[in-house]
Amino acid sequence: MQTIFFDMDDTLIESMYVWEDAISDLFQHLGIDTDFNRMKKTFMSYRFSEVLVYIRKYFGAKMSIEEMEEYTMKYIKNEYMYHVPEKPGALAFIQQCAKKQIPMAIVTSNDETLSKLVLDRLGMLPYISHIFSAEQMSLTKRKPEIYQIALDTLDANPETTTVFEDSMYAIQTASSLGIHCVGLVNDWNRKEFAEHQVDIIPDFRSLIEK
Repeated sequence: MQTIFFDMDDTLIESMYVWEDAISDLFQHLGIDTDFNRMKKTFMSYRFSEVLVYIRKYFGAKMSIEEMEEYTMKYIKNEYMYHVPEKPGALAFIQQCAKKQIPMAIVTSNDETLSKLVLDRLGMLPYISHIFSAEQMSLTKRKPEIYQIALDTLDANPETTTVFEDSMYAIQTASSLGIHCVGLVNDWNRKEFAEHQVDIIPDFRSLIEK
């Protein structure tokens, strides 16, 4: 393991509740009568901007994309600035890897500004060399380009790179480049990870050397 790429949401931080709450509240505000859990699997593979486009296109939302973003982002930003916790053991594992001089980067679908806010608050940002934001780069983790850019930028070999990720679609994408992947398992991905025989951990505590 000579290079590490971390996903962020529900991998390094426990933040999925923020997006679930924000979208559920937006549905209620727009008068959309649908169960968020029914849409969750679809939305989890999208950038937030893509989710808003989907809501406007398929649910006939009366608000513009910009208005929906403004409506939701106040709550989201506040949670990232003050409340979202780390995944247990995440900071300690990052510090352990830093002592071994292992290069580490973030490959996330999230916004770069939000990513920096929460990583800085949790003490992780100084150890991260790059943040590759699919949102900022207008890319997606459904396709390998963002991982290839990360590999090229860090001059990393896929065979000695490890991705920590909670989404099966992103694991499949990274694996297509020959990158070893470790899944952060939770209730909604457990079955899919088992079906695809993904190496899993519940959090980072088991990786911390005594």
